[in-house]
Amino acid sequence: MLRIKLDDEKVTGLKRVQRRKKQLMTLRILQILILIAVCGAIWLVIQHITQPKSTKTITVSAPALIMRQAPNSSKAVTTVKKGAQVGYLAQKNGWDKVSYAGKIGWLPSWLLNSDYNETTATNRLAEQTIVIDAGHGGVDSGALANNGAYEKKYTLQMALALQQQLKASHARVIMTRSSDTTVALAARPKLANKRGASLFISFHFDSSPEADTASGFTTYYYHKASKTFAKTLSQSLNSLTLDNRGIEYGNFQVTRDSTMPAVLLEMGYINDYTDYQYISSSTYQQRVAQLVYKGIENYTAN
Repeated sequence: MLRIKLDDEKVTGLKRVQRRKKQLMTLRILQILILIAVCGAIWLVIQHITQPKSTKTITVSAPALIMRQAPNSSKAVTTVKKGAQVGYLAQKNGWDKVSYAGKIGWLPSWLLNSDYNETTATNRLAEQTIVIDAGHGGVDSGALANNGAYEKKYTLQMALALQQQLKASHARVIMTRSSDTTVALAARPKLANKRGASLFISFHFDSSPEADTASGFTTYYYHKASKTFAKTLSQSLNSLTLDNRGIEYGNFQVTRDSTMPAVLLEMGYINDYTDYQYISSSTYQQRVAQLVYKGIENYTAN
């Protein structure tokens, strides 16, 4: 009988220990759940405190735009369609930082009220900021043609022709000059850097020491990062009648000081009789603009 009693007590003790372990386990699980809930609440409070607050809303008029992770053609966050209201947070390089559908991203401000539908676009040319530099200007006449005509006149005509070509692309185009004005060399790349340009193109015309001894056009780059852009434009210009002298490294301030892919195009020798007939022709200027446009389109598509 004593043995049976001891056995019963042993069993009762084991059950008590098991019950205690179960209670402790339940308590531990409850503590973990409470900790998770507290952490979640703290995270929500932090999000509420640190999340950018919007005090202004913008209504998107464009058919469809893609909100990007950064103020450039970066990874897509979401698509914003016509009529959507987004919260304005900040602006950088012509892009608006906005909040929409619980997400934060960037929209190109110059496209907000356009007729651009980014969901059907074949490339991202519309998202680019392109600075076009008409070489020389004002007191700086540039090189002289054999008849005394100034280089500055034709660089401006070619730059304006490219500007016109780019209008249909919805790209943001910035001119270093749009008339016969003096613009310091340093101010040209400075403008491009300040405005967050994607690409920089400077138009010029070559001149040889002796008249009528050189012909053709050349594409110059300075930074290694600009070499691919130079190659793409040079290839696009191959169909011109003038000889393509290829791409070359050139230590020019406008390309050296630019922080984005930048090229300087010498589109013919202004003191060569044959080249000048092309340079001074609106047909040639328009053709160059069309081919440069195509080159930009090919470059941004890749």
